[in-house]
Amino acid sequence: MPHTICHLEIPTTDTKRSGEFYEKLFGWKIDYSWGPDYALFNTGEGMLTGGGLDRKDKITPGNIIIYIQTDDINAMLAKAEKLGAKKVTEKTEIPNVGWFGLFTDLDGNTIGLFTPKE
Repeated sequence: MPHTICHLEIPTTDTKRSGEFYEKLFGWKIDYSWGPDYALFNTGEGMLTGGGLDRKDKITPGNIIIYIQTDDINAMLAKAEKLGAKKVTEKTEIPNVGWFGLFTDLDGNTIGLFTPKE
């Protein structure tokens, strides 16, 4: 499997407010069915057509998370650590969707790994 960018998350303190902003600004379709702390957006075009609005209590500007698709999250987390990264989140299931894991790179950027459920 190629390691392509498959998802990104924009942190927000107010999911509904951010969703309305991006919907009005870009015409994105917003799905609020994930609960009050998370919404999916769909841009409707291009290779990467969507991502998430992830509610946080405190925002660190510039902390958008991109997700790289991989067949083996555990192996990629181990490889990242061997190269100097720090594991943030172990492989974790997203029910009915797949699995994710997080690490911070050498500069402290959070990078996500994702394996879809098949």
